[in-house]
Amino acid sequence: MKKFITLLLLLVVVPLKVEAANYKITQQLIEANILDDGNMEVTELIVMDGTFNGYEKTINFANSLLNDDYSYDYSSSVYNASGLYLLGIQAKYVNGNLDFTNFDDDDFINLENTTMAQNGDVGKYTSQSFDMGYTYRLYFRSNNQSVAFKIKYRLTRAVVKHLDVAELYWDFIMPNYYDDIENVVIKVNLPQKDETDNFRVWAHGPLSGDIYKNDTNTGLIAKIDHLGADELLDIRVTFNKDLIKDGVNVKTTNTKALDKIIEVEEQRANEANILREKLKKKRNFTIMGTITLYIVIIISGIYIYSKYGKSPKSEYYAKYNREFIDDYNVEVIDYLMNRKLTPNAMSASIMNLIYKKNISLEENRLAKDKNYTFILENKDNLNSSELLLVDFLFNRVGNKTNQDNKPIFTTHDLKTYANGTKSCSDFIASYTKWQNDVTKIGKEEAFYEFSGKPKIIGCIIFIISLWMFWYGSANGVDFLPTTLLIFVAFIFLIYALLVFKKTEKGSLHYDKWKAFKNFLDDFGVFEIKELPEIALWERYLVYATIFGLAKKVQKEMNVKIKELNLDNLNTYDSYPSYIYLDLGDSISNSITSAVHSAYNRQSANYANTHSSLSSGGGFGGGFSSGGGFGGGGSSGHGF
Repeated sequence: MKKFITLLLLLVVVPLKVEAANYKITQQLIEANILDDGNMEVTELIVMDGTFNGYEKTINFANSLLNDDYSYDYSSSVYNASGLYLLGIQAKYVNGNLDFTNFDDDDFINLENTTMAQNGDVGKYTSQSFDMGYTYRLYFRSNNQSVAFKIKYRLTRAVVKHLDVAELYWDFIMPNYYDDIENVVIKVNLPQKDETDNFRVWAHGPLSGDIYKNDTNTGLIAKIDHLGADELLDIRVTFNKDLIKDGVNVKTTNTKALDKIIEVEEQRANEANILREKLKKKRNFTIMGTITLYIVIIISGIYIYSKYGKSPKSEYYAKYNREFIDDYNVEVIDYLMNRKLTPNAMSASIMNLIYKKNISLEENRLAKDKNYTFILENKDNLNSSELLLVDFLFNRVGNKTNQDNKPIFTTHDLKTYANGTKSCSDFIASYTKWQNDVTKIGKEEAFYEFSGKPKIIGCIIFIISLWMFWYGSANGVDFLPTTLLIFVAFIFLIYALLVFKKTEKGSLHYDKWKAFKNFLDDFGVFEIKELPEIALWERYLVYATIFGLAKKVQKEMNVKIKELNLDNLNTYDSYPSYIYLDLGDSISNSITSAVHSAYNRQSANYANTHSSLSSGGGFGGGFSSGGGFGGGGSSGHGF
């Protein structure tokens, strides 16, 4: 009892750690206030939803990629700030989306600065400085919840003052290479209203973003619905230089910059518009190509089914058939009914060899489990597949003789050989060789029509669909049918590779054997007088085995034999013996178990063998492409 109470207290007192992060960033809202002294105060609100331990934020006040000398375009270190001061870090659990009115919520929790924190902590953060900024690691665990992280900081000397305009060029979001960000909104506020033509705004990043001045001409708003983990977003704004006070701490240049800035940004905007037009054409091509491919797949599917997949109907409609079709051996029926060979085919083939007196058998009644000894009596009238089967069973599995010097094998030998570490591969090889030979004989019967045309059509459509999928993805086309196209085309390819149809002979024989199966399945409901002569029952058991009905049919036969009240049930030449009637299911179980054991053993051998080897003009509009040449930079990701 004491141990239970102690454990309970530990669970309450010790915070649970969230080790495996599974989350998404649903929002990032940034509000930047340009101050009249040239500094800038930034508040970022990052909303994460899911299971995580916290958020790591890196803020650079300078961009090391910029040149030292000032230029009018976008490569000068003059755009860097001089320093960074953290004003506060807060967080809280939230429900639903937030907006800029939530920045002043009074229920945010102040995070405590500490030198040590661990996953699972709540309300702590650590900081680490480097040459051009800081990395903050915010601990606020979440278990399938939403958390808003708020970070506020001041950038000193962020604005540059030219002879004609003041300018801010800042990398607000740099690539984080971890997380995509949904619903990004950035507000940049000027010190005061600016209604002059000097107030111009530009943004650089994904071409799907928008930037515009607010209604009061006191700032700008930039929006984008989705920002990839490897994408950035920077903003450039020029405005009335008189909004920035003169002072020794204000960065200045001795040049007029606006005209050159406009020229550079118009060139970038024109390049972006050209790129947008190209992307628009590529998007339209992708959409039309995708729709066309869906139509082609549907039409091709109908064509392939009608010409290569729709079997002719036979004129055989009887529910029951009691007659044998003697044109081929019993194992070929498995190919006809399934287009492949199952273990039932081998079981039925062994039963047929017993029926034809090529093999005899003895039951070892002293064994704990049923164990039969199979004796090879002769090889008279055996076809190629039967010769392969006899060689496999008696020369490989058995590989021994009885007192009469006749080759033998036992069901115990079969199981041992299939499950052997070395012999399992030989078992599978022999079994596959026998399957291939039976399949060859089955194909010679011309039950099915095969054509290479569906395969060619399927491969061509799949290759074109694969290219269309790649083309759409490479050009950033977000069109769900294109994403699904590759899966639809793959399913169509599988269908085209596997499609088949029966010949008239195949349909007729299929329906006759299906009716024969119905007869065996319902064997027990027939009256004795309705059944064929009992001498044929042994052969019926052979066919019951191919249909997986051996156990059911032999049970019903036993009932019928007892109803006949015959005196000499063990006269093997006249009637099915009790041994024979109990044999079908035993052989089926032995063969099925052996095949599965062989494949399982081979897989285990493979795993053991390989386990050690692997261990615009500035008045608003869309974003321009490129970017990342502004001052500083900010990035972050969850953990």
